[in-house]
Amino acid sequence: MQPGETRTLGFETRRWQRGFRNTGNDTRLVGNGTFLNNMEIAPIIGMDRMILLQDRSTRRKYGLPAEQRPPKLEDPSGTKRAYFGGGWATADITVSTVADQTPIAPGKKVSDSVSSGRRTARFVSDAPILTFFSIQSARYAEKHRDYRGIDLAVYYHPGHERNVDRMLDAMTGALDYYQANFGPYQFDQARIIEFPGYAGFAQAFANTMPYSEAIGFIADNRDPAKIDYVTYVTAHEMGHQYWAHQIIGSENQGGTMLSETLSQYSALMVMKHRYGEDKIRRFLKYELDTYLRNRGGELVEEQPLMRVENQQYIHYNKGSLVMYLLQDRLGEAAVNRALRSILEKYKFKGAPYPRSIELVEAFRREAKSPEDQALITDLFERITLYDLKVGEAKATKRADGRWDVVVPVEAKKSYADGQGNEKPAAFADRIAIGLFTAEPGRGSFDRRNVLTMNRQSVKSGKQVFRFVTDKKPTHAGVDPYNFYIDRNSDDNVGAVT
Repeated sequence: MQPGETRTLGFETRRWQRGFRNTGNDTRLVGNGTFLNNMEIAPIIGMDRMILLQDRSTRRKYGLPAEQRPPKLEDPSGTKRAYFGGGWATADITVSTVADQTPIAPGKKVSDSVSSGRRTARFVSDAPILTFFSIQSARYAEKHRDYRGIDLAVYYHPGHERNVDRMLDAMTGALDYYQANFGPYQFDQARIIEFPGYAGFAQAFANTMPYSEAIGFIADNRDPAKIDYVTYVTAHEMGHQYWAHQIIGSENQGGTMLSETLSQYSALMVMKHRYGEDKIRRFLKYELDTYLRNRGGELVEEQPLMRVENQQYIHYNKGSLVMYLLQDRLGEAAVNRALRSILEKYKFKGAPYPRSIELVEAFRREAKSPEDQALITDLFERITLYDLKVGEAKATKRADGRWDVVVPVEAKKSYADGQGNEKPAAFADRIAIGLFTAEPGRGSFDRRNVLTMNRQSVKSGKQVFRFVTDKKPTHAGVDPYNFYIDRNSDDNVGAVT
C-alpha cells in the first residue's frame, strides 16, 4: 500500500475446539460466557511486538536475544507507535449470537433484533477508540443506573448480584472524581460485563469492561476491615477510560506508566475520598508488600518507574506508592493539574505518542521546592529504597494530667541498580510522625484514633522526637501509613509503653 491509499480487507475467522485437551482448552469461546478480543478473531494490520516470540528459551533456540525490550526512553523512534494497539479509529461492530443471549461490544448500541433463532446487535463508537476491542455474549441479567445522562450498566450471571450495586456505586464515584479533575468522559455508556472464572482479571476496553466472576461478582466484601477490592478494581478500570482510552503512551520504556500507573493513582484517589486517608494504609501496604516480593523475582533488570518495561510489579504496585506519595507532597490538586495538562495535550492524538518524560516534566512544573524536585528524581528516575524504623516509644504522665511522649526514630536510604545491588544515600526529608490510640491499618482504625500526625524533619541515622498529648497514645509511628517504599514496613509503627 502507498501512503494515503485506502483498501478494504475482507476475512473470515473460524475458531473451535474438538474434544478435550490435557491442557490449554479454549475457555474464551464457550457456551455461556464468551469473551474474545480482536487479536483472537481478526487480522493484525502491520507489525506488532506483541505477536513476536515471547518465551525466552524459544527465542534462544532460534538465536534471538532472550528478551524483547522496548526502545530506550530517549529513542525518538519509539514515539512513532503506541505501546499497544494500532492507533485511534472509529468502530462499527455487529455481533450475532443465539437468541437467548445478549451480545456486547464497545460503542453505542444502535440496533438489536432477533430473527431465526439469532440475536444480532450493532455497536457504533461515537468517540475515537483504540484498535483494540472485545466482544462478549452470555445469558445475562442486567442492572442499569442513569448518571447524568450516562447509562451505567452491569451485565451479570443470574445469582451473582451480590456486588452489582457496589460496582455501580464505584462507577459513579469514579466518574464524579475523574470528570471533576481530569475532564469529560467520552461516552454515553459504561458497562461492566461478567465472564467465567477461567481467568481472574478485569480489563478495560472503550466503555466496556469485562470483569471475572472470580474477583468481583462472587467476592465477599462484608468485612470492613478488609480491602474493598471490588470498588478498587472497578475504579481502576474506569480510570483506563482516560489513561489508555483517551491518551496512550509510546512504545518506549515507561509507556505503561501513562496507563497502568495513572489508573492505579486514579483508583487510589477514589478510595481515599470514599474511605478517608486514615484507612488508606491497608491499600498502600498491600501494594508495598507486593512490589518488594516481586522485585526479588526479576529475571532481566529492574527499572526505575520512569523506564518500566511492562513490568507489572513496577507499573502497578510501585506506581501506586509513588503516585500516592507524590500527591501527598505536591498536593492532590497539583498532581491533577499536571495530569489534566497532559491529557489535554495528547487526547486522541497519534504519533508522536507521549513518553513518561513528558509526564514527569509536568509533575516538575508543579514542584515548588528543591526538596520536592529531589523527591521526584528519587521516585521516578531511580530505584530508591527507604528503611524507616520507630524505636521503643515511651509516655510519661505529667503533673497536669497530660503526657510527655518520646519517640526514637532511625532512618536510612539507599539506591539500587537493576540487579539489586545497593549503595547508601544521604537521607533528609520531612516525614510524617504520628501518635495513635490504635494501630494504623488494623480493624476499624480511623481519624478518631489519631492524636497527632505531622511532618517532621528526619535525617539519616538515629534521632528522637518529643510530643505532649492530652491522652496516652497506644502506638507511635514514622511514615505510619506506608507512603514510602520501605523495605520493612512492619517496624514503622510500634507500641507505646
